[in-house]
Amino acid sequence: MSTQASEDKIRVINLTKRFGDLTVLDGIAFTVRAKELVAIVGPTGCGKTTFLHTLSKLMPATDGRILIDGEEADPRRHNISYVFQEPTCLPWRTVRENVAYGMEIKGVPHQERMERTDRIMDLVGLSSCADLYPNQVSASMLQRIAVSRAFAVEPDLLLMDEPYGQLDVKLRYYLEDELVNLWRKLQSTVLFVTHNIEEAVYIAERILVLSNKPTRIKAEIPVDIPRPRNFLDPKFMDIRHQVTELIRWW
Repeated sequence: MSTQASEDKIRVINLTKRFGDLTVLDGIAFTVRAKELVAIVGPTGCGKTTFLHTLSKLMPATDGRILIDGEEADPRRHNISYVFQEPTCLPWRTVRENVAYGMEIKGVPHQERMERTDRIMDLVGLSSCADLYPNQVSASMLQRIAVSRAFAVEPDLLLMDEPYGQLDVKLRYYLEDELVNLWRKLQSTVLFVTHNIEEAVYIAERILVLSNKPTRIKAEIPVDIPRPRNFLDPKFMDIRHQVTELIRWW
């Protein structure tokens, strides 16, 4: 194995998904380094959610392989967390219990589970509503719960499918900052799908641009801008323009 391959946390090899005669994903291949935050953008309807479903093993691929630390990805062995577009809180559990739920499923010991839960709730500002139920908190709080629960299991791979797409602009900016803060402190490996190019440039270390169907990776754009990032930084605007042009012309 090459030195580069040995440093890759995630390797996707020839990932292909067909539905009958329709090819949605066509031989997608890329790598993700450990602790890297990668954004994935592409035109509406190109198959971004199908892409995440196959990566998470929620949906079988027609062809190809997904390796985590050099081994075939297996949800029974690897921690693969998923944050969906819609909040997925369990209404009969408190905020604290929702954040801890994934760790319960994974069999994390009680004391460690409580310590991780408290630490992550403090990081995202959920401590004050720990004993409330999902119907007693705001939409932004619901997404914070989902994101906190996903990070809490210390995932090998965290997949996020436009988690802030339905929130207003001000809330989205705030939660993007929280996401970057969590990612930097907990050092998880994250793939973040978004239709918002500005969001991708703001949060990611690298952007994968998908083509229209049959979907391939059209380009990989590094985002080598210091944090915290400024939307008015000329380099920020230049990368946003590059990605916009890649998506605009097919």
